[in-house]
This record gives sequence, C-alpha cells and structure tokens, in this order.
Amino acid sequence: MAFNVRKARLSDIQEIALIHVQSWKSAFKGLMPDRYINSYTLVDRETEWLSILDSGSESVIIAEENNKLVGFLSISKNVNFLYLSKLYLCPSIYGKGVGCLLMKQLESDAQLACIDLIRLYVLDSNQSAIKFYSKQGFEFGDGFESEEFEGETIIDLLMEKRL
Repeated sequence: MAFNVRKARLSDIQEIALIHVQSWKSAFKGLMPDRYINSYTLVDRETEWLSILDSGSESVIIAEENNKLVGFLSISKNVNFLYLSKLYLCPSIYGKGVGCLLMKQLESDAQLACIDLIRLYVLDSNQSAIKFYSKQGFEFGDGFESEEFEGETIIDLLMEKRL
C-alpha cells in the first residue's frame, strides 16, 4: 500500500468529517458514555472542519491511498510548541502505518518551523492511543484536562515529545 500525505483542502471537508465521526465512534466505544460519543454527528463535524479550514486556525494534514482520504491530523502552532489536537484514521486502516506516516510529517513540519516540542492530550483510558504515542516517543507531561458529562468525568492526559 502506498500512502500520500498532503495539506487538506476545502474539498476534503466531507471525507475528513466522515473519518472523524467513524473513528471517534470506533476508538472511544466503551471508554466514554455512549451519549457523549454519539453527540459527534456528521453535520456538526462538517461545520467544525469548514470553520477550521476556512479560518486557517489549525493546519490539517491528510493521508490518502489511491486518492481516497484514509486519515488526518490537525495541529495548531504556539510560540514554543506544536499542539496536536486531532489524529484520526479510517478504522479499516488501523495498524497499517498511516498514523506513523502522519506523525513523521508532523515532526518534519515542526523541525522546519524550528519547533522542538509537540504536545497532545489523550484520553486516560485509551490504552491503544497511549501505546501508539509512547512508541512515537511521547511521554506524560504535568497536566490534564477534565470534563463532566452526565455525572461521569472524562480525563485527558498531557503527553509531550521533544524533537
């Protein structure tokens, strides 16, 4: 399989939104309340991605195979670090190296921008994501974010990687 990586275009919004929703439901099933997971609708994600790409508030890099989008990541730039806000793949492509390919592109972009720190937040109970980011060289930092949803606390832990 040959995968291509490129910057997202406005014409990619529907595919990005679809992958976002499908991957969200697959990755977080059993890790968060179902009502929270199901609140991520295709219409809402299309609106979100239109806003992100139209405003340029985040840089979005996509991976495609045979001109079909199979994954993406989204980053924002701080003065001292890059913040990886989203990394989602088609569930059918898990384990095929696309996540690693996107992460290599992210690191290359960071180095070109003379930034030596990447940060992200990961759900504390998402062991597969924690394992993936750890293999990529990320370590837990001193920080977390939490949110209450219908009496349950959802906790995201800070992970960082120095380049």
